[in-house]
Amino acid sequence: MARRRLSEAIRWQIIGMHATGASFKAIGRQLGYHYTVISRLVRKHRQTGAVKDRPQSGRPRVTSEREDRAFLRIIRREPFSTSTVLKRAWLPNRHLSTRTVRNRLKAAGMAARRVIKRPRLTDDHKRRRLAWCLARQRWNLRTWRRIHWSDESRFLLHVTDGRLRVWRHRNTAYTPRNIRQTVPFGGGPVMVWGCISHDCKLDLVTVRGNLTGDQYMRHVLEPVVVTHFDNHPLATRPVYMDDNARPHRSRAVVDYLQNNAVTTLPWPAMSPDLNPLEHVWDILGRRIQALQPPVQTLRELEAALHREWLQVTREQIRRLTGGMRRRVDAVIRARGGFTRY
Repeated sequence: MARRRLSEAIRWQIIGMHATGASFKAIGRQLGYHYTVISRLVRKHRQTGAVKDRPQSGRPRVTSEREDRAFLRIIRREPFSTSTVLKRAWLPNRHLSTRTVRNRLKAAGMAARRVIKRPRLTDDHKRRRLAWCLARQRWNLRTWRRIHWSDESRFLLHVTDGRLRVWRHRNTAYTPRNIRQTVPFGGGPVMVWGCISHDCKLDLVTVRGNLTGDQYMRHVLEPVVVTHFDNHPLATRPVYMDDNARPHRSRAVVDYLQNNAVTTLPWPAMSPDLNPLEHVWDILGRRIQALQPPVQTLRELEAALHREWLQVTREQIRRLTGGMRRRVDAVIRARGGFTRY
């Protein structure tokens, strides 16, 4: 059983009771402590004039400051390593526990956190991203609001999160309440196409099967994009943005857009952080996961996506599209590398 610690108020009460002539055993019986605890406290007060515990050295450190600095250099080189791997890489000939490794990580202000995933960027990708942003660094909102941002996204019926944890006792891993049931491939996906601008939001389109150039023209460009663009005078016609996916860059699609006077925005590869529509997909995904009761079929998922798309407000979209200068500046500061968007 752990010993009860004396609070500072109790300690001073003991000193006062002893000053009035009470014995150690009498004080101990009244307060519920052994008389030796009382005697040690009174002796400490006589010697130091205080009742607080004196500083203690604690357990000696098994590593030096120099070795700790070497450990931090290893962490900077290998941030994805486990504590066991770090222990072997740090002092392979020293008997250390993984607890020591975790203590040094904690002392350095480090903790295991969620990994941010981004597309792989080559040097060529970074150069093209940087050049794209430098060419548009001075665009104002009047220019950005002409851009119509489009994209496709897949939503799974059952989202699986590899970071999921469960609070349980030992040897209860296979208790039914501690098991998360899954289905193959997340139960199937629903693919949708969307388009937003600073001033409008086009209809959400469900993509059946794999998107091809012909399907892109017949189900997206012709009924939605070209029809919308034709409602604008030629002088103020919007600019259409889509990424470099194969269906978007097929010869038939390029010719179709040119024949219908749809101006497109050149796009640097691997740049989802420059497309504000990506954040709208994130909004939809969070809303779908929060639905109660949750969707059970692909038909219900599709209906929920269209319903939640209509609920995305103009203010939400304008906060995203109105921040394009900040996105561009972030890529420039990163020299074409990763950004927080």
